[in-house]
Amino acid sequence: MASSTLVTITYRVADAKRFELEGILIPLVEKINAAQQTVRFSVYQEEDEASTFVEVYECETIEDYDALEDDLDEETREQIRRIATDFAQTRQAVMSLRKLA
Repeated sequence: MASSTLVTITYRVADAKRFELEGILIPLVEKINAAQQTVRFSVYQEEDEASTFVEVYECETIEDYDALEDDLDEETREQIRRIATDFAQTRQAVMSLRKLA
């Protein structure tokens, strides 16, 4: 899949919740990537600050990313909401990047 658009979401979690979040993220990545083909999802953990996570969505257009949640089942959407409300300590920083060349 060619990716000309990246969407990143960066957030910190409390150290006490980090391992619980990791237990949610790993199967979530697998489920989202298995459910559709227009967006590839991965999660990175900052090396120097283990409680900082970056979600990376690779897609052809921003519209593909915007439509992602429509293609997911309710359980998966709830897990995504839970990350934002129960785990993210800081406001999530969202960045959209478009490939130039």
